[in-house]
Amino acid sequence: MSNFLATLDQVSGKTYDYIIIGGGTAGLVLAARLSEDPSKSVLVLEAGGAHLDDPMIYMPASYGKFFMNKDYDYAFMTVPQKHAENTSFFWPRGKGLGGSSAANFYLWTRPSVEDVNAWERLGNPGWNWDNFLKYSIKSETFIPASEEAEKTERLTYDPKVHGTDGPIVLGWPNCRPGWDVPLQDTLEALGIPRLTDGQAGDRNGSAMDLGTVDPRTNKRVTSVAYLEQAGSRSNLKILVNAPVARILSAPGEGFVANGVEFLFDDQKHTVSTSANGEVILSAGAIKSPQILELSGIGDPKILSGLGIETKVDLPAVGTNVQDHLFAGIAYELKEPEKFNTIDPLLDPAVAEEQLKLYAEGKGLLTIGIVGISMAPLKTVSDRAAELESKLPSGGSLPGLAEQYAEQAKRLAEGAANVEFVTIPGFYSFPNPPTPGAKHVSLCTTLNRPWSRGTIHAGSTDPLDPPSSIRITSRRTSVHRLTYIEQVKIARKIAATAPFAGLLGREVNPGPAVQTDAEISLWLQKYLTTVHHTSSTCSMLPRDKGGVVDPQLRVYGTQRLRVVDLSVVPLIPSAHTQSIVYAVAEQAADIIKGALQL
Repeated sequence: MSNFLATLDQVSGKTYDYIIIGGGTAGLVLAARLSEDPSKSVLVLEAGGAHLDDPMIYMPASYGKFFMNKDYDYAFMTVPQKHAENTSFFWPRGKGLGGSSAANFYLWTRPSVEDVNAWERLGNPGWNWDNFLKYSIKSETFIPASEEAEKTERLTYDPKVHGTDGPIVLGWPNCRPGWDVPLQDTLEALGIPRLTDGQAGDRNGSAMDLGTVDPRTNKRVTSVAYLEQAGSRSNLKILVNAPVARILSAPGEGFVANGVEFLFDDQKHTVSTSANGEVILSAGAIKSPQILELSGIGDPKILSGLGIETKVDLPAVGTNVQDHLFAGIAYELKEPEKFNTIDPLLDPAVAEEQLKLYAEGKGLLTIGIVGISMAPLKTVSDRAAELESKLPSGGSLPGLAEQYAEQAKRLAEGAANVEFVTIPGFYSFPNPPTPGAKHVSLCTTLNRPWSRGTIHAGSTDPLDPPSSIRITSRRTSVHRLTYIEQVKIARKIAATAPFAGLLGREVNPGPAVQTDAEISLWLQKYLTTVHHTSSTCSMLPRDKGGVVDPQLRVYGTQRLRVVDLSVVPLIPSAHTQSIVYAVAEQAADIIKGALQL
């Protein structure tokens, strides 16, 4: 793969047909697909390093291992959130080739059918479940479990919804925690049904979900796999350690993208597009709006405050920010010898021993998350009708009423909006883990957010992070009340057999946190997002808060598109990795003219 890596003299001052900003999840999909045409030259500019064949990335069980390591993680921070005890939240994001596909927790869950069809109803022809499934299948190679594991551990699947020759290898981890079957039995006793395959478009139930770790090699699979499958192509070049400063526009009237200004070794350089070429922004939902604003595309009020000339008046840039909310309830395990967790890896001697086992394809370093459950609140709470009667119906943002109507319709249809997932180890706050113990973190996620945030550039320096990251620009009581209820439900799960029989002491939030007020305060201080930030360059009609049209072209510009999670107009109830791959695959066909919308 190193044959794709370019030197500065191959890029600076040169011309390419496609310049892709960002070598992350979406960017490398586009690079591989667009370079399939040998007559088209493709350049990727990646701000981070190459990290090829790097054990920091490919080794499983590295949950958060390089968080705050600036070589691998942007380590963004939000501004203090006034509705969360003025807490500043940590937002890690992958830096380097593969982007966040090289930094996430490996999970692969497709959304429900109507979550994707909602994008089309919001004004985007062709962005529907049928196309989503087609492109998702195209991206993957699915590896089934053994027949024994399929039967005893319920690692079931539907072959009709899986791919066999895509770059991203999916499967179940070879080391599994050991509690997923009794947990699934507990959930079933509480009214949450078992799913044969959670990837088939119905997320209402509990499933043994997949991960982006190849069970044949026990290595993480990132979007770099697209380069591996592409082989050697002289028309594709990637320059790493090259953060983009701004998108350039041709002289004259209107914004016609014709190149990019980037930094390399602290010096500014430019690269141009050919006469009919394009610039494609795939820097992710946090960086993409910042780069647009630094290029003079955005809200004139934001731009003038930074001393940036407004070239395209597009106020929706950096708005409509959505993310899933997350809180972990941690328990000690009663009989730790029966279960696999990452807790023992905190002991250097154990970690060294496990490294040796990993070389043999064994041990804790091959562990992964398996069971993920989603359900409508009404399935698990008799307060659902009361809480969901408080749903907001409108707001100051253009197009927000239409988004809220879609969200309300999903709830009325009985769509899943609460999630429960277990992490094999300690992932909870504020109390520390018990030394020498093994833990399970029963995490609950709020998957249909009603609040919206903003992300904007804070300076004209492209190396500065966006300084105006706000998760919630408006308070919604339904969030707070629903999340309090979800914590209670998680505790009910932990108190219900057979799962209850596996658990010891609750470490977080702990027995001192019982009342609604106490749970609310704990959540305000210690919940976080799931780092699924989306929608900052939403694909919507321009007068409804849109930044890009259904062809992903930036309004008011020519030869400029955005392709990453920022274009998703309404975040689905699903982990977002699979979504980015499918969006990027569909985008590639749109750009090549292979898909007419």
